[in-house]
Amino acid sequence: MLAGLEEVGAGLLDRLDSLQRVAASAPAGALLVVAGPGTGKTRTLTHRIAYLCAEHGVGPERCLAITFTRRAAEELRTRLHGLLDTAEAERVTVGTFHAVGLQILRENASAAGLAPGFAVADDQQRAAVRDAAGADADAYAKLLREQNLVDTDELITLPVELLRADPALADRYQARWQWVFVDEYQDVDSAQYELLRLLVPRDGNITAIGDPDQAIYSFRGADVGYFLRFGQDFTDARAVRLARNYRSSAPIIAAATQAIAPTSLVAGRRLEPARLDPDAPLIGVHAAASATAEADWLARTVDELVGGLSHRSFDSGRVDSRSTVSSGLSFADIAVLHRTDAQAAPIVEALTRSAIPVQKRSHDRLSQRRAVSAIARELRFGSDAGRFASFAGSPSAEVDLVARVRAAGRALATRTPRLFEADGAAPAHLPEPEIYAAVELLVPLARRCDDLDGLLQALATGAEVDALDPRAQAVTLLTLHAAKGLEWPVVFIVGCEDGLLPLRFAAARSETVAEERRLFFVGLTRAQDRLFLSHVSRRPRTPFLDPVDAGLLERLGATPEPIRPRHRQLRLI
Repeated sequence: MLAGLEEVGAGLLDRLDSLQRVAASAPAGALLVVAGPGTGKTRTLTHRIAYLCAEHGVGPERCLAITFTRRAAEELRTRLHGLLDTAEAERVTVGTFHAVGLQILRENASAAGLAPGFAVADDQQRAAVRDAAGADADAYAKLLREQNLVDTDELITLPVELLRADPALADRYQARWQWVFVDEYQDVDSAQYELLRLLVPRDGNITAIGDPDQAIYSFRGADVGYFLRFGQDFTDARAVRLARNYRSSAPIIAAATQAIAPTSLVAGRRLEPARLDPDAPLIGVHAAASATAEADWLARTVDELVGGLSHRSFDSGRVDSRSTVSSGLSFADIAVLHRTDAQAAPIVEALTRSAIPVQKRSHDRLSQRRAVSAIARELRFGSDAGRFASFAGSPSAEVDLVARVRAAGRALATRTPRLFEADGAAPAHLPEPEIYAAVELLVPLARRCDDLDGLLQALATGAEVDALDPRAQAVTLLTLHAAKGLEWPVVFIVGCEDGLLPLRFAAARSETVAEERRLFFVGLTRAQDRLFLSHVSRRPRTPFLDPVDAGLLERLGATPEPIRPRHRQLRLI
């Protein structure tokens, strides 16, 4: 098998640029990779893992890769399968912080004071236990244990307590996972940081990758300070900066770099465009009379860019079918980003009125939806809970799990229109449309899970709603926070005004305003080819544009100039 890995590894570094190659081939020890937007963060991380396994004889089972979301974990695992032999890729442990914590607890349940077969409480179970515990915070954990449950937060805190109290156990995990890789390191919180320090000795092999200028989750407890002190925490830590951007045009990269400069956490921050396009359009800036007018302008502009695919445009004669060919854009190539959910309604209304399809992306946890929680309980405890169990591990297991989810939904919908909460609480109405909507959200997750336990674990550890269908021909509408890690050929950022960017309540704290600037930086760098910024003219424009060279901006009226046809340079990533 090793010989096969060497063949795989021989060309791995050839696929990387010079700085990516330095990061992927760095020697043992601590490595911090500062990866600017569009510089190939996941590509570099997965190539490093594959290179170490293929070229340096690192056993894949000695590798632990930690991410923040299941979606990121799945992407990382998929890429590893493309770089390593399938059997070797499967031996790499890949998971979220919560999934890793859950694995440690399952392997040491008794030592952690947990009964065998414990489960992770869902949102409704947690709410019921909190109500029962009242003001007595210590009683909350006790009541959970009486039901053989743990809280989601305990998936991190309990392993920390366990490893801290038993240094020998911590040593065993350090020997088991001798190479640790952490994605989006700027987003770790205090508990996750403590867990990492227990899993990785001061002189251990850790690769942390991320970008402090994309640290936007302090409201979740993330502390970018841990990224900045990496060199103090680990012995002889090396640092590599990835600065070649493969995503965006030169004007977009220049504007984003200037916008973040006043509060950048990366000394001498720079990004270099990999794409050479002298005809790249400037960044369009539009001032509207009102939020409604802003939404109407956005709808007209989208229609113009795509080529007037709506029937209304054809009927009005505003555009013709030839512009579709010249632009080469579809609705799926366009995203509209906003700071708050309150901004979404007029945009959806304007796009719908213009016959432009739109899909709104959500990153809420699936378990927060009461119908999802009801289906999960039906799967675990319902009258058909034993069905399909004999098929676990069979080639049709995935289909059977999907069928079981659908069957659980039907059972809930047909048995009773009312769902009784735990502990005799008042019944809650659960309409059939809500049940079947939850089924459709669960089906994609069920397809990705090996069995029912995997599905329930995914829900308990924070699987998110993602109603976005990448195949759908629709404009994507989502918040700036939810856009992180994504990209589109055309991006609109609406509400680029003081009071929304930065958000009004944040203005009192300079560190919060700095994070709002980072959020704006994230939004700008989602765009590949075209970037449009709009605001209401009666309010001050966002101060985050003040450092941007006016030569990079183009003031727009009703609609922008049509896109000039051009050949795109092939991108390396």
